[in-house]
Amino acid sequence: MGESDLYLGLKALCMSIIDEIHIERASHVDAEEILEVQRAAFLGQARIYDNFQLPPLVQTLESIKGEFSSQTFLKAIHHDQIIASVKFRQCGDEVHIGRLIVAPSYQDQGVGAYLMRHLEDLFQQGESFHLFTGEKSSRNIHLYTMLGYQQVKTEITSEGFALIHMEKCRETASE
Repeated sequence: MGESDLYLGLKALCMSIIDEIHIERASHVDAEEILEVQRAAFLGQARIYDNFQLPPLVQTLESIKGEFSSQTFLKAIHHDQIIASVKFRQCGDEVHIGRLIVAPSYQDQGVGAYLMRHLEDLFQQGESFHLFTGEKSSRNIHLYTMLGYQQVKTEITSEGFALIHMEKCRETASE
């Protein structure tokens, strides 16, 4: 099997998974399952940063339930299970994207990109999207860059971690 055959086979596999995923708005009832996926998804990040006290890993159920009052959550469902989620809030013409999480067994299969595109499609032209990720999170940076996000600044946290802030601006229809 040649390299192009392998690529086409992997692409077909990813597309078949994407075709079976349903995206909808999540509610506080989904909080426990989203929290489980979040913890599993962030274990890889914890290893990269050698820090198992990252906020997504120590967040409580009560805390995530509270976020539903100020943020919108989308969930990706495959075979009746939540396999990914993203949270966001809109402030005027800006959309602030919080955590994008994908269950480890579904990572690198296009699920995160599919969920992000779905989120962006909820909004009209002219909006800008803002997010941040850790400087060492090369897979995340690659995903967001592939989706058209650009790095706009770096922030150093009180713990000494560098966060890369990224944004994607859409042109208005009149431009």
